Amino acid sequence: MTIAVIGAGIAGLTAAYRLEDAVIFEKSRGFGGRAATRWHERPSGRIYVDHGAQYLKTEGETLRRLMLHELSTADLSNIGRPVWTFDADHVISEGDPEQNAAPKWSYRQGVSTLGKLIAQAGRFEARLQVRVGKLALRADGRYALYDTEGAHLGDYEQVLIAIPAGQAADLLAASDLPKTESVALQTALQTAVYRRCLSITLGYERAIAPRPFYALVNSDRRDPMAWLAFEHDKVGHAPSGHSVIVAQMGEMYSLERWDADKEALVNEVAAHVSELLGERLTDFDWSDIQRWRYSQPNTLADPNQLNGILRGLWFAGDYLRGGRVHLAAESGESVAAAIREMSARA
Repeated sequence: MTIAVIGAGIAGLTAAYRLEDAVIFEKSRGFGGRAATRWHERPSGRIYVDHGAQYLKTEGETLRRLMLHELSTADLSNIGRPVWTFDADHVISEGDPEQNAAPKWSYRQGVSTLGKLIAQAGRFEARLQVRVGKLALRADGRYALYDTEGAHLGDYEQVLIAIPAGQAADLLAASDLPKTESVALQTALQTAVYRRCLSITLGYERAIAPRPFYALVNSDRRDPMAWLAFEHDKVGHAPSGHSVIVAQMGEMYSLERWDADKEALVNEVAAHVSELLGERLTDFDWSDIQRWRYSQPNTLADPNQLNGILRGLWFAGDYLRGGRVHLAAESGESVAAAIREMSARA
């Protein structure tokens, strides 16, 4: 059985890892989707910043088994510090003790290590920097894949689309598929709506004041900032004496300031961070920004309206389970199991 997986986020990677004869196509240069890390060379050494998903939770069995029992744990570490809360009045409070008791996992070189480890351990072929632009259902029931330049990428008995819902809908619209089913699939995909997120990194070549928490989450959702975290609290992420703050902005702020100039945006966020923490933090030494168009789904699509509609065409992603890495992994695992079951019956 030949299987194509479109998208090397955690859902697609998990599915490909569980399947044989899979080829995974990914438009970018790396694995993991929003489980992403950037590194920055500084005079004192390299700094790793998780600018998307902030850490990994092993609440679900799929990710727990993968991370703790099947993949290397050599560089895995628990952040080991709590997440506290803040409100729109910038009142900081202790977080939920039960939630804080659960491990918050990261890797020495960032959460993107997870995707790399899955790719290294998997038996699938990975084709990076390839953008699938079209599917065509052949008379023999296989799917022909083409890139955006029209080059043929192969014919596959099964295709798993594991990219954000809006991108998946656009791909179907550009494809040669039975019209009734294609329209139904596009309609189902369009029910999943994502929120955007501006993720700002502020770097300091000095130590900032210590706090009793690793991160703060906005509890009333009325502040422009949704999340603030100290990247230097993660093992191996920053040289001694350096500080790194990641500020992830809320939905409305991100939407309103989406096209703002980088310098103005970073200065604005740094002033907000300073006010929240009660420390002058506008004198950062370096900064970075990531605009996440598909940050997390606000509304989910129904997998029953997607999988099983066209024979051999499958869908997986956070928009079917929820906007967390472990839920994306569960989505990929579930579809892989369905593909294996169907193959066994055939």
